[in-house]
Amino acid sequence: MNEPPAKTPLHPLSIWAPIIIAMLGIVVFYNYLVYRSRIDNADRPPVIGRLEKDLELTERSGKKVHLAELKGKVLVISWVFTRCPRGCAAVIAKLKKLHEEFANEPNLHFLSFTLDADDTPEMMQKFARGLGIKDDANWWFLNGEKDAVRKFMTSQVQFRPVQDMPEAERLSPDDKYIHDLRVAVIDHLGHVRGLEDILNGDPEAQAFWDKQIRKDLRYLLDEQKKNPHKAPGTN
Repeated sequence: MNEPPAKTPLHPLSIWAPIIIAMLGIVVFYNYLVYRSRIDNADRPPVIGRLEKDLELTERSGKKVHLAELKGKVLVISWVFTRCPRGCAAVIAKLKKLHEEFANEPNLHFLSFTLDADDTPEMMQKFARGLGIKDDANWWFLNGEKDAVRKFMTSQVQFRPVQDMPEAERLSPDDKYIHDLRVAVIDHLGHVRGLEDILNGDPEAQAFWDKQIRKDLRYLLDEQKKNPHKAPGTN
């Protein structure tokens, strides 16, 4: 009787080679995903704060408004006062150009808070109109209870606290405050995503921030359109 031919034992490589190849494929694919993620997120503005609480405020029209009314919108926030003899008018002038560039974006809203409790709606209206800001529905000039506004702007928006201007350094009797002239950009979920120094004294730095705020706003508006209910950085 003929004996069946002996089976050739499997070489270890014939078992492990497919497993190793598969594992290498997984590693390569994972590294590709990480690489793509870094590229895709390279322009993503970081989260540096969050708007947690609502505020009731008075708009330049005299109307009472709430920040909660703007839920779901991208915000541009500045901090000024109507009798400012320094950079406030220059900040608003630069924001006016930005406002015009993004005029077709219904999900973008501008907010200019006054840090001076004595600014009345009439004064804010005169200030805005004097700088060529029309009575646009998507640009509010706001005042509110002094301590509440300042706490909101520093603890939530992340602006630097207001300081009193030393009398010896005042340009005029109205030159009362040292305050943050940066501009904050807030995403549609209330996250502070940038503090843009668009009035930086160095021309090159100012040009950088002019470009950066536009870049950040385009990113945040696109993020809002793609993921209106998702936090930044989530899938």
